[in-house]
Amino acid sequence: MTAETIVFAGPSIHGLSPPPSAELSIRRPASCGDILTATLAGAKRIGLIDGVFGGATAVWHKEILHALQAGVAVFGSSSMGALRAAECAGFGMIGIGEIFADYAAGRRFADADVAVLHAPAEFDFRPLTVALVDAEASIEEAYRADALPRAIYERLLFCATSMHFSKRTWPDVIAAATQSAAEASIARSAIERFERSVKREDAALLLQGLRRFTEGDAPPTPAFTFARSVFFDALERRVVGQSLKRPRV
Repeated sequence: MTAETIVFAGPSIHGLSPPPSAELSIRRPASCGDILTATLAGAKRIGLIDGVFGGATAVWHKEILHALQAGVAVFGSSSMGALRAAECAGFGMIGIGEIFADYAAGRRFADADVAVLHAPAEFDFRPLTVALVDAEASIEEAYRADALPRAIYERLLFCATSMHFSKRTWPDVIAAATQSAAEASIARSAIERFERSVKREDAALLLQGLRRFTEGDAPPTPAFTFARSVFFDALERRVVGQSLKRPRV
């Protein structure tokens, strides 16, 4: 039996403890076809937090539009979910959190701002690098608390922004941004005290929003007509074919 609420998540919820629910199923980060699969299987609510890209095909916008047209409530936050929610908000996808708001307002536009390397499912998708959104929030928090001198603050921001997401770790950012052992000690202490994960905070808000939504709210009525394409039809055939091949229990 398919859960009525499906959430695609991984590194953004590492360290959170989603409340157990018979109706909520946490799935791995979404790739192309996963949202369509959930829709065809009867999901009523879909939360998109994390998704794959680069090494695999990312979630299509068309899958989200199909789900919305089918009456599924689709929420997004934190990472891939924030990106897709900003892009699909006009069609009824519900964006949640600070990161979504930044993309929706045009304050952010690069996919790489939320990207991280992470461990596989066997290690709970533990983040191995720091997303730029989290690095910037942590550095800003430490500076506002007067834990960082302005010169170190500016260099930390510059180095964090300059690093590729696959290389951005706190030890590497601090090493690149500081000019002495004393400066490095100040930076480490400040980050340890004031580190934030906006991605995790936004993911928690999405999970809370889903809990409230399951209490009887209806999804928004779609204000568009879904237009199929040969590419969507091919994806649907692949998804249905994979479903038929799964063993039945």
